[in-house]
Amino acid sequence: MELTEVKVIFDADNIEIVKNEIISLFHEFGISGVKIDEPMERNILDFYKDEKDFLTNELAVTAYFPKNAYAKRREQLISERFLEFFKDREDVLYSIDFYDLDDEDYVDNWKKYVFTTKISDRFVVKPTWREYEKEENELVIDLDPGRAFGTGTHPTTYLCIRNMEKYIKENHSVIDVGTGSGILMIAASKLGAKEIYGVDIDSDACEVAKENLELNNVSQLNTKVLVGNLLDVVEEKKFDVVVANILADVILLLLKDIFKVMDKDGILILSGIIEDKKDLVLQKCKEIGLEPLEILEEKEWVSIVVKIK
Repeated sequence: MELTEVKVIFDADNIEIVKNEIISLFHEFGISGVKIDEPMERNILDFYKDEKDFLTNELAVTAYFPKNAYAKRREQLISERFLEFFKDREDVLYSIDFYDLDDEDYVDNWKKYVFTTKISDRFVVKPTWREYEKEENELVIDLDPGRAFGTGTHPTTYLCIRNMEKYIKENHSVIDVGTGSGILMIAASKLGAKEIYGVDIDSDACEVAKENLELNNVSQLNTKVLVGNLLDVVEEKKFDVVVANILADVILLLLKDIFKVMDKDGILILSGIIEDKKDLVLQKCKEIGLEPLEILEEKEWVSIVVKIK
């Protein structure tokens, strides 16, 4: 499978702030892991005289995306988002470039940056290539993010899982919209859910989710992974818990059809919401008759739990 490497070379008055801003922008597009290049010796921003000098200074943040039917559109959206974010900034210079890679290049540049991480009171995410001895009462998710690019360590994921720990009960039915690597499906299974669906528009992500479900011994008898856009492929079925860790703008589209799959006593767990759009999502929930139960926030990201009033 081919991949797109997105490399942002930059310099700024405050390196750490801008580096974190770039990482957050990538997170908006579903990336959980990035590669960071920081040279030992650098010139300050004021010393750059021309673009050539700037581009040879490899202070960079790099992310990887699958090269599929949406690749060109994604490149356009990423470029537009960076331009919008930095257009009035005089404290930063940046260049954004897109390169084609294959899987072998990606593995060499990415796996060494992913480690075992405890993301909640009980859940630990362990990459398949790492060793880990679990403690009593811990729930370990073995994960090979592979082509779906989800490591489980981003705030959008662990905030979502922390809410899942609280609201998913044994024998619940759960659907994960935008399942990616399948980590939330695996978490639901480990919490005792009896029936678990996952939906993703990316067929490669669905294949990786299936592989990760098998890796974690999640029975195929009570799971189903569907390729499709949001809830279009779900036919006349209601769930106790609906989970969606996707961008706020996509959540707003999802909410239009949420009662198609949400049981009358069901719970909706939303994540992937940037802090600036929290009120917009909450307002839309209230407009359609959903009552907020819980709001978790960390590092400018928000997870919201709602139920039908």
